[in-house]
Amino acid sequence: MLMDERAQDLLAHRIGWLRALHLWFHGAHHVVKGTSFSGDHAVLYDRIYTSIQGEVDGAVEKAIGLTGNVGLACPRMLIDTALSIMERYPSPVDLKAEQIAQVGLQLEGDYIDFVTTMFEELEEGGMLSLGLNDQLAASANAHETFVYLLRQRAAG
Repeated sequence: MLMDERAQDLLAHRIGWLRALHLWFHGAHHVVKGTSFSGDHAVLYDRIYTSIQGEVDGAVEKAIGLTGNVGLACPRMLIDTALSIMERYPSPVDLKAEQIAQVGLQLEGDYIDFVTTMFEELEEGGMLSLGLNDQLAASANAHETFVYLLRQRAAG
């Protein structure tokens, strides 16, 4: 399957999104405080960031495997993309526990919107392999679970 430049950009942007989510939720894990600390720190944010950390590797390998472009693993490019995404959201530092959950919920919703649009665009362009289809669907499924967990937490 031949992946055009737009498809490669989408794959790179998805990896950047995952890295941004990983870094943001790992930060939330470290800075959450208050009466909900134990659950937020050890259960909620730990679950989210460690799951995303594992997802990054598969996304990079899939992108290189489909395109042959090892540049999609460039740490500078990925961190630049992640930073441009994170700059749109408040840092978890100095946010209250409910605010961290609310911002995390917004991040997750926006990521799911991105993956949905990416899926549709690749499918329409005939560039969605069966394996990538499966990987994107699994990612959306996992992140929809995070949305549920964060919604429950943001409700206070």
